[in-house]
Amino acid sequence: MLKRADFPEQVGVSSDIVEKYIRYIESINLRTDSLMVIRNGKIACECHWTPIESDTPHEMFSLSKSITSTAIGIAYDEGIIDLETKVFVKYFPHLLSEMKGKQKEWAEKMTIHDVISMRAGIQTPIINDKEKNTDWIKNFLTCPIKFEPGTDWKYISENAVLLSWILQKETGRTLTEYLTPRLYEPLGIKIPHWDKNQQDVDAGGWGLYLTAEDLAKIAILYLNKGEYEGKRIFSEEWFNLATTAYTPRTYPVFTDRSEYGYQIWIDHENDDTTYRFTGLYGQHVFMFPDYDAAVVITGSDNRDGDFINSAYEYFPEGFIEPKKEVNKESLAAFNKYLETRCVSPFFRNAAEKRNIAMEKKINRRKIKLVSGSTLSVLGGVNYFMWRKKVGKLDQVEFSFKDDYVEFYFNEKNCGRMMLRAGMNGEYIRNYVRFSENDLIIEAQATWNNDDSLELFFFASGIPQTRRFTFIFNGNFVKVISNTDPGYGDLAKFNIEFNMALPVGPKIQKVLDIGAPIFEKFYSDTDAIGWFMD
Repeated sequence: MLKRADFPEQVGVSSDIVEKYIRYIESINLRTDSLMVIRNGKIACECHWTPIESDTPHEMFSLSKSITSTAIGIAYDEGIIDLETKVFVKYFPHLLSEMKGKQKEWAEKMTIHDVISMRAGIQTPIINDKEKNTDWIKNFLTCPIKFEPGTDWKYISENAVLLSWILQKETGRTLTEYLTPRLYEPLGIKIPHWDKNQQDVDAGGWGLYLTAEDLAKIAILYLNKGEYEGKRIFSEEWFNLATTAYTPRTYPVFTDRSEYGYQIWIDHENDDTTYRFTGLYGQHVFMFPDYDAAVVITGSDNRDGDFINSAYEYFPEGFIEPKKEVNKESLAAFNKYLETRCVSPFFRNAAEKRNIAMEKKINRRKIKLVSGSTLSVLGGVNYFMWRKKVGKLDQVEFSFKDDYVEFYFNEKNCGRMMLRAGMNGEYIRNYVRFSENDLIIEAQATWNNDDSLELFFFASGIPQTRRFTFIFNGNFVKVISNTDPGYGDLAKFNIEFNMALPVGPKIQKVLDIGAPIFEKFYSDTDAIGWFMD
């Protein structure tokens, strides 16, 4: 574990500023899961919004790319990777032979440097079906090259998948296997899960799960330019290469003062040069080299621009001269404040309400459902990049106990599963395996006044909640599903980030009307069913 300061001011962090920052992000309902402030190699303070805990693995989304870049840097130091290697020429001559004209000319020029700096020129949709497109690499490399490599910049996640493939090709090891003795073990990081493709290549651009403390350790590594507790992990030369701005123009959805290096963002805020790892839905590591400090955030909200702008609003202002002592009463109040945060409003305690007559009527009776392919205990955004999808919820059964209900169900690639949902106003924590992913799901259930049964699922570390309402009508059952955040939020992010278009009132109005309709046909499909006995 990283060392903790006795109090924030001991290492030069203002508890007043930290509390003001938390109050602000909560005032705008910016759904945050964890916050850590690090200075001088110690955790100054931390806050984990219930039910998230300090050791909860969190999905990193595109922050995964920065870890992929770190792996490439270590391989560069070991002489395994040459940044000037021409990707098509060395690894894919068979694809090169099928090209003509400008496409072939540009493909011949593409180097690993172009790929890792997002200047390769290949463009592919932000979302495609990773289960159906079984060869992710070929699917990417056969997309059109839109500009000459090295002449422009386009953020495409598949660039990192390609880097993962190249590393595995050169070393015979996956990213995880390669990084375990070189990064995870030296930093004391438990070997994390990383989603894979059908050829067992780690996804590279997404799918990595790390805790807030894991991120804090990696931030300290970068603040020390590749050194951690006296051990050199990667060279200072690689640090300088990775944090050099190869592109001065990036997307304004985050900040208009950002540049891009090797899967790392370089920001120029408050007259400082800072480094940032960033992933969708609020995964951020802000590194302030001038202060030997970092701010780590994990979240469940697609308003990444608000995460970034608010962090720079309060930091580095929150870094102060260290103090040897502080007022004990103020410190106690601050610590209590940090310990009482709760994910809101989507993680809430339902009313403790039982309906004994209905429970006796449906107890242990199996329900056959007719449901869409995306109807799952998990929301669709959670798994649209998985190589083995879940969904097609079916064979539902309830077993009622004194304080909880056992919810049995089948899902694709999962088989028979069971979740316990508290019915006493409390959540029950479930450790389950969905497809190939080990997840923590907090569950609660309650009866509504109209005799419908409502179940609420919060997948800790995955930014999406799922709410099911079961409506019973004689022998028939209807299931209404709702998810937050949904595909409308993802669509907004796609428009702002990948299309570089600000979502103003007119576009937002279209999203407000269209997204719920789309979600009801795709991610939040309802289901009908009947009792099988």
